[in-house]
Amino acid sequence: MHQTVRDHWIAFNNPLEGRVDFMYLDQKGWVSTGIGNKMDQTAAANSPPSPAERSASLALANELRWLDGSGSPVSADLVAAEWDNVKARLDLAPQGHTAFKPPFTSLHVENDEIDRHVFAKLDQMESFLTQRPEFTGFASWPANAQLATLSMCWALGPAFKFPKLQGHVSVRNWIGAADECHFTPDEGTIRIRNKLDRAHFLLARTVEDQGLPGDRLALDLSDVFGVQGALLVLGHDPGPQDGADGPRTQAAVREFQGDSGLDQNGSGADPATLAALSSRLSESGFTVLGV
Repeated sequence: MHQTVRDHWIAFNNPLEGRVDFMYLDQKGWVSTGIGNKMDQTAAANSPPSPAERSASLALANELRWLDGSGSPVSADLVAAEWDNVKARLDLAPQGHTAFKPPFTSLHVENDEIDRHVFAKLDQMESFLTQRPEFTGFASWPANAQLATLSMCWALGPAFKFPKLQGHVSVRNWIGAADECHFTPDEGTIRIRNKLDRAHFLLARTVEDQGLPGDRLALDLSDVFGVQGALLVLGHDPGPQDGADGPRTQAAVREFQGDSGLDQNGSGADPATLAALSSRLSESGFTVLGV
């Protein structure tokens, strides 16, 4: 993958998955941790595992360095007990990760370990993906197309089966890929991921059509959705990247404006603000469109 995709990976996924240092169940009842790192080989969603599925899942869980409340490493048996306790509460999955925070769980991983594991999984996904015939040209794709595809992998696994999308990407038809990258349930952060993946496939088409650098991520600032994404990249919190110009987005714009010495009017459409966002993003290695 292009270095810019790797550099942007955690910032891209943090707002979608959160950063969770304990075990929890995701929306489909799979044991996860970190930044949406699935540690569950149960084939069916919201279902208990078979003995073989449990064994494979525990192997994944033990790839991380789990600590107890005192910060000491724990045994594989304790990791297994924690995994079993979390998996047994499929009824809590709809409540999100906060339902599993301590004292429900007692083990945790440190931030550096979360990052290490995220990048290890990212590399594993890319390696698997690029062995599939439709993705052999992945290394030469525009960074935006790489990001959108890896984003789908993060949510669905690198063996995902979307035949129409696979056909489109094999011939670099990014508009077709944008039309076929949607997955369900289309709610919550999955809805935002779907919008982001579609936007990045469309940006890949723009990058190629305009002969822009393919090894740089392009960002579009022509609407609120894009401005929210730019603010997230630059370390400001506009709330969910939902395209709505609400109070949190306006507060994040004002924060950016204050940091940039601009009039704090809260408008993401303000020309001076867009110019400052564009400048900061360009300095950070992004290609800026829509300004």
